[in-house]
Amino acid sequence: MPEVRIHHFLPALMGSLHQQKAEGELVLEQNDGVRRLYWADGDLRYLRSDAVGEQFGNFLIRRGVLDMAALKELLADGEGARVGDRVVQWGLMTVEERDERLHELFGSVLLHAMEHPILKMTWLPGPLSDSLGGDMQFRLDHRSVVWDTFQSAQIDQELVGMFRSEPDWRWKAVPDLLNALTDLPLTPTLAYALSLLGTEPLGCDTIESLTGLPQTQAARLVATLWALGGMNLVRGDLPLLPKIEAPPPPPPPPPVVEPEPEPIIEPEIEIEIEPILLMPEEPAPAPFPPHHSPHHADSFDLDVPAMTPPAQPPAREEEELSATERARRLLIKAKSYVMQDRTSEAIRALEQAIKLDGDSPGAYESWMLLGRLRLANPAWSTRAIEALQVASRLNPRAAEPWALMGELYHRKGFQANAQGCFRRALELDPSVAVPAGWAAEAGVPSSKDGQAGLMGRLRGMFSREKD
Repeated sequence: MPEVRIHHFLPALMGSLHQQKAEGELVLEQNDGVRRLYWADGDLRYLRSDAVGEQFGNFLIRRGVLDMAALKELLADGEGARVGDRVVQWGLMTVEERDERLHELFGSVLLHAMEHPILKMTWLPGPLSDSLGGDMQFRLDHRSVVWDTFQSAQIDQELVGMFRSEPDWRWKAVPDLLNALTDLPLTPTLAYALSLLGTEPLGCDTIESLTGLPQTQAARLVATLWALGGMNLVRGDLPLLPKIEAPPPPPPPPPVVEPEPEPIIEPEIEIEIEPILLMPEEPAPAPFPPHHSPHHADSFDLDVPAMTPPAQPPAREEEELSATERARRLLIKAKSYVMQDRTSEAIRALEQAIKLDGDSPGAYESWMLLGRLRLANPAWSTRAIEALQVASRLNPRAAEPWALMGELYHRKGFQANAQGCFRRALELDPSVAVPAGWAAEAGVPSSKDGQAGLMGRLRGMFSREKD
């Protein structure tokens, strides 16, 4: 498979796919699962994911449309059927409501694909009928999903670094760019910036200077327009599409060996040989030192004297630690980052810690801290729930993950989910803090600390987590 340079991450590949009007399947192997993005005529048409919580049935459960019992009943007599088709057939949702929910799900899948590191990617070219069923009726709105995802993704520094690493890239805007994007929710600032872009080739730095946008906003605008087809790369290397390896050619047939004719034996003739006087033997020349053999007389290391190889440095202490201990150190480092208000670095440290040790009971604290940090950003609500769910599985007797999930559902307006989470939290620990009134609804007396709320616990979380 052709190697894709590391800074050509998903936004650049999306621009390349759209510009080349590609059709096929892009497979992304990431640290939280495998995501598949389907393209036709350069537009994103469908997405699939095996990451936790990114299937349509689980998504509907999180949105309060279904519960687990209803989902099992829904699929009991429709093995192999799509959940989206079944909810319409059962009258639980209209086609329009289903498509709206699918758009929400696909936006979430694309957002997570963009923000998670890509471990391996593979491009499978070919018509979508080979990978998607021919009866697929849903039509994804490429423009709205791409616009919304690019505006909310937390990838500012990655975009800036990518464009800095490709100083030769130049884009040309389509004619009448502003009118071509009137269907998108443009702010006055972005509309003014678009009106300044013409059809002459421009680099990212030039666009930043021309529009007056901050560096990160200019990089985000260029990447978004490229993925939407509002700008095309006209100078510089277009990111390559990773392709599947072609099968090796069959081995050639073995050559036909002709039988060799029998040798003709000549009669032996005796020849008398006169004796030859030999000269005294000269001393053998000194051996060539290493890297100075006569066969390498033109090599670059001809004049390099032989040296004793240096001793290998002792193994670093970090390499001698177990994965569990390294994960524990990363957790401590993440706590330090949080105390310095360096949230993004703290999240990255926690994700590395979970990658090293994410399934043992000792990973509970890392998952809990990751869930709390994600709660602070409304765009990360889904991933906050996922982290808290893992924490609750690692420590089934802990009430706090359920209480935090309940508050998040309450804040998002999913009251049935919130009530279920609060009830479970109070069953595990009647003294856990929940919002006023919810303890009574759950049928469990509330403690005096019930007014504490989410933000109060966030401020005090480190005092409770000291080793």
